[in-house]
Amino acid sequence: MSVEGAQRTYRSIVPLHVLNRLPLLVVLHGRGQSGSFIASQTGFVGLVEQRRAILVAPDGEQRSWNAGHGCCGVAGVRRIPDVPFVAAIVADAARRWPVDTGRVYLVGYSNGGKLAYSEVCAHPKLFAAVATYGAVPLSPCNPGTIPVSFLLAAGSADPVLPFHGKPGGKPPLPSVPQALAWLRAQDGCPAKAQTARDGSAVVEQWARCAGATEVESVVYSGQGHAWPAGTGTGSPAAATVMWAFLSRHDAPAVR
Repeated sequence: MSVEGAQRTYRSIVPLHVLNRLPLLVVLHGRGQSGSFIASQTGFVGLVEQRRAILVAPDGEQRSWNAGHGCCGVAGVRRIPDVPFVAAIVADAARRWPVDTGRVYLVGYSNGGKLAYSEVCAHPKLFAAVATYGAVPLSPCNPGTIPVSFLLAAGSADPVLPFHGKPGGKPPLPSVPQALAWLRAQDGCPAKAQTARDGSAVVEQWARCAGATEVESVVYSGQGHAWPAGTGTGSPAAATVMWAFLSRHDAPAVR
């Protein structure tokens, strides 16, 4: 497809013989990866095989995304219009496939997670919910941005996304607690969270936020930057946790 004069690509994985409209799951790869790689790595393809979702996985410019604030890689340097690109993918997929536009979900890993936060700041009405691993927003959304449900998953031992932030990074990275505070402020969440464990993962949930949204934190104890596959670690797969969260939300217009 063409976006602002540039040719861009994304991959669609769609169930055959679908009778009803399905959720659209947009998955953004990490730096150095591709759309096809992240689609298979995350484990979300199983949802398509079960006819539970339509999956689209776009390709970043030279395997990077412009998430703003100078991030990241070639796409950041060249200021590639990735935020409009992701919005255009949603519209294009909805024209091509039987998409339930009230259940469009955005998932991002690492560099793709940073873009996901920038995307939802610019187009919050497009997405019913957002989930990321190995990423934090580089800044809060502008005051008054409508609430969207967020799941932020992180590894406590991630060297790429230090749990306590990287103030001297280029760009600076907020800590995971600071990022969650930004998301809770956007959603008008109550101060107190419900805490639980899922294997070795610690789950905090701020429910009953504005507009029936919620914010959830999943911290994988001892986990690094690699996408949590859930095999042999005592912790759930990120795809399982994320889909359980995403699939219980509808878009703001539907709420």
